Amino acid sequence: MLKTVSLLVAVLTLFITAAACVQEARSVPQSGVEPGGAKPAAGATARADWQVEWEKVLAQGKSEGKVVVITSVGPTQRDAVAKGVKSAHALDVEYVVAAGTALLARTKAERGAGLYTSDILLGGPTTQLTYRDAGFLDPFSTALILPDIKDPNTWFGGVMPYMEKGGYVFSFQRLTNSDLIINTEMVRPGEVTSYKDLLDPKWKGKIILQDPTISGRGNNMINSVIWELMGEDYVRALAKQELVVTRDIRLQAESVARGKYAIGLAATDDVVVELKNAGAPIEQLHLKEGGSIGASQGSVSMLSRQAHPNAARVFINWLLGKEGQLVIGKALGNASRRVDVPTDYVDPDKVPKQGVRYIDTDTEEQIRLRADRAVLDKEIFGIR
Repeated sequence: MLKTVSLLVAVLTLFITAAACVQEARSVPQSGVEPGGAKPAAGATARADWQVEWEKVLAQGKSEGKVVVITSVGPTQRDAVAKGVKSAHALDVEYVVAAGTALLARTKAERGAGLYTSDILLGGPTTQLTYRDAGFLDPFSTALILPDIKDPNTWFGGVMPYMEKGGYVFSFQRLTNSDLIINTEMVRPGEVTSYKDLLDPKWKGKIILQDPTISGRGNNMINSVIWELMGEDYVRALAKQELVVTRDIRLQAESVARGKYAIGLAATDDVVVELKNAGAPIEQLHLKEGGSIGASQGSVSMLSRQAHPNAARVFINWLLGKEGQLVIGKALGNASRRVDVPTDYVDPDKVPKQGVRYIDTDTEEQIRLRADRAVLDKEIFGIR
């Protein structure tokens, strides 16, 4: 009897031990599998990777101490950006400041002498293209680390705002200009709401336009916006309205304000606002077919063979982050293409609206097209 009991105890002990082993085996996750069969969160490993990279770049950038930025933006913007990145990452910003052509000449001379002293190019899109064409830029994606910046949904329209197909130049600002101005004593409310309204015979000889054959608002308006929205036939029909062409941006606005002309096409906003605030009977309008969107001085690129490669990446990821975009946006008075950056500091008239068709005038394609179309303008508008 004693032997039988002992045998039963032994069998029971063996059964309990085996069951415990099975349960333990079930509780240990297999390779790449969480308990219960669930896989790790898709972004977990990727997030750890970018964090490790970011911390490494931050440390090395701090060791480099500064970033050198080639730019043509004004002192207010330069100071705001320098203070912002210094506060965020203890990084000094050294600027090389000049007009676009002078900047390129300087960089060519330096590199011809084997000198590589700069890191970032910040400013207008045309200058950026000349640097790219000279072979002085790296693909911009190599500078990006933070996931929100690399997410297209962060940016206006749900696309990464590269200004050209190669992905060398990143346009981070979005602003729109008024399509035209009117003298409110000569044009009734609602009388001009469409580009087609400008073809009314009553406006013949009453429209003044900035010269579309040279760089500026007239060139952008005629050769990008109107040409794309309305077509070449419309441009030729508009020219038959005997538009007066000028290169004097102040004269254009003042002529409309004084009533010499009823409509000003492609007027410069700053001058118009100044006159309007002084009490002139002048108003800015947007037309129903759509308008323009551009970057102005809000484009950035990464120079090849940077002098301070890690500091340069810190600078770019700060600049394109929410904080950096708010800092430079307020300094320039323009809206960011980041959709999570507030625009309460921007003139509502300059903020592009969702659902409106805009022609991006600061793309490589439009810059090239405007150059070709400007040649036709001389014949179409009779400009010599």
